[in-house]
Amino acid sequence: MKIQAKVFNAVSTLIVLCGFCFSGCELDNYDAPNATLTGRLLDSETNEAMPTQTPNGARIRIYEFYKDEWSLQPYDFWVKQDGSFENRSVFAGKYRITAEGAFAAFDPVETDISGTKNLDIRVTPYLRLSINAVPGAGGEVTLSAQVSRSANAPKIRTITFVCAKTPYADKNVFVKKSDIDVNSVGDDEIVSKTYSATLTGLTPNTTYYVRAGAFADNPGSHYNYSKIVEVKLP
Repeated sequence: MKIQAKVFNAVSTLIVLCGFCFSGCELDNYDAPNATLTGRLLDSETNEAMPTQTPNGARIRIYEFYKDEWSLQPYDFWVKQDGSFENRSVFAGKYRITAEGAFAAFDPVETDISGTKNLDIRVTPYLRLSINAVPGAGGEVTLSAQVSRSANAPKIRTITFVCAKTPYADKNVFVKKSDIDVNSVGDDEIVSKTYSATLTGLTPNTTYYVRAGAFADNPGSHYNYSKIVEVKLP
């Protein structure tokens, strides 16, 4: 009898476990994402797309309105280097949208998203940079930049010049880089100057991509950037 009882208990346990397995293998009947959000971060002064870096540059944060309340956890995705963004995995619905980067905080935008929604977000960059590149003989290029700042920009700490072999260049992606510490220089003096650096040790008769960046103190350590410039060394 004891053996039969043990067999019965084993069979019963197996049936219960099988029941859990089958219940865990039910088909997922949730709808797939069915909407797309696209747009650009636009400089509110120049009306041009704001250059950044990707990843770890500017990011879009969207909060869904669900069951009569806003979600507490945002869905984040990065802005592209040219200031544009695209997310093809959005569920149709109502959203509160904001962004984080090297620009002043702004009021979130509330909008409905269905199909393909295009949304340009206007921001005020902390800094704006121009860049000039002069190729030289012997595998070098001289870069110069001027910096302007918005009224609410934090203290400028660093000016950076970067050079890469692809059009994707930033403080983390480069073959040559030069940092200029301006931490002890007043911002009024910084914006009145032209800063320059000569990057050496490059390969002659080669195309490179250069840009300038600058860091104004902010919690996310986000940089402002110039546009990318293509340079062909002699």
